[in-house]
Amino acid sequence: MSERKIVIATHGKLAEGFLTALKIIVGENEEISAVNCYTTPDFDLEQTIDRIFEEAEGKELFVFTDLLGGSVNNGFFKRLGTKQFHLITNTSLGLLMDCSLMNPDADELRKKLGSGEFSAVYCNDLVGSMGLEDDDF
Repeated sequence: MSERKIVIATHGKLAEGFLTALKIIVGENEEISAVNCYTTPDFDLEQTIDRIFEEAEGKELFVFTDLLGGSVNNGFFKRLGTKQFHLITNTSLGLLMDCSLMNPDADELRKKLGSGEFSAVYCNDLVGSMGLEDDDF
């Protein structure tokens, strides 16, 4: 398996929050980094993306962004035709944990994402389907 680099890139400090939570749950992992976008007036997304690709040279790069169609995701999306990397959006802590612990390859990751394993869940509907009552909590 080739060496990999995982970058979490989001608006604001969400990426840092994901990374902090990951460290608590799965421990330190030097191959994962966070990029907090637009937190300073002089932030330049294009320069930041260039730096990420330079730092990941020779590694299999996985980029996780926060919002499909958002500026951070779009910045990376434009590079899909010219750079070799994996771009995943609408990320979650569960997905990041899985990628950190299981190291899935791109095909495995596609299958997991396609299965809905990391989709949002409306928990109110689970109560009825599990036969639970309010006093069970």
